[in-house]
Amino acid sequence: MAPFSHTDVLIVGAGPAGLMMAAWLARCGVDARCVDKRGTKIFNGQADGLQCRTLEIFDSLGFGHRAWREANHMLEICLWNPDESGVIRRSDRIPDTIPGISRFQQVVLHQGRIERFFLDLIEEYGGHAVERGVVPTKLDVDESLVEDASAYPITVNLRHLSEEEATPTQSATSANGQAIHDGLFRSNLAVDDTADLLAASSLNDKANTEETVKAKYMLGADGAHSWVRNQLGFTLEGDSTDYIWGVLDIIPITDFPDIRMRCAIHSASSGSVMVIPRENKLVRLYIQLTTTEKTGDEGGAKADRSKINPQVILEAAQRIMAPYKLSYRVLDWVS
Repeated sequence: MAPFSHTDVLIVGAGPAGLMMAAWLARCGVDARCVDKRGTKIFNGQADGLQCRTLEIFDSLGFGHRAWREANHMLEICLWNPDESGVIRRSDRIPDTIPGISRFQQVVLHQGRIERFFLDLIEEYGGHAVERGVVPTKLDVDESLVEDASAYPITVNLRHLSEEEATPTQSATSANGQAIHDGLFRSNLAVDDTADLLAASSLNDKANTEETVKAKYMLGADGAHSWVRNQLGFTLEGDSTDYIWGVLDIIPITDFPDIRMRCAIHSASSGSVMVIPRENKLVRLYIQLTTTEKTGDEGGAKADRSKINPQVILEAAQRIMAPYKLSYRVLDWVS
């Protein structure tokens, strides 16, 4: 029989949303467990922009200075548009952050560092460490107990994964002669992240075991394809879009003059690029893909994502940014 345990709050998902909740609960002295299917935190890529208000919240939590020191500060936005002959030219330069809105300004720093700041805060306040390589498999809610503050109406079955199961599949697409992976073990690994890598190797000790958790509350912070939301029968409403944007985090080789500025580049006929200068000499490019192949019936066709690779994304950026040249030797992350 699977072992039983109790917790006041069970959090599923250890991204920024789940870790924010876990940090606040630890600070308030509430017993909470946070589980995540990945064997480690992420080390690069993902969301990167931090607004002024976010930094103010981080400052109130005591680690705003860490983000401020490590991040790249966004000072100005350069707008590039085609002239009468269709050649892109800088048409404007404006402040990135509204002057006077905050003592902070918008910065960019990869999501893995934000997760590290929250993990350190949880440890500082005596909260439970995130449990990696764990997935929920069954959820039951006893609705007759939900009004009883002392009861544990939520029952969740958890399964512990092996190290192999908890490690996302690595790709090996070659771009500009460089073999790249999917962004889990990458160059942005920091000194205080190494313990996470070592902990991943211990996952096999509990692999394929199960446990049952009784909780007063449960938070689904498990992303766009949330298991928790699906178990509760909720669906996302609205329409999806067929616009596809490729993302490259690169150390660029280019003659484009504003590559170290935030830029919105609109070409005459090849789409748009957003340039976001990053920490550690990186630049992020959000690139509109306008020539991808379609799959499915006409009218409901979707872009064929299997045809999208770093080279396809780079070539789209090169068309948009022409006549300027763009290449790279270092590709840190792609999506």
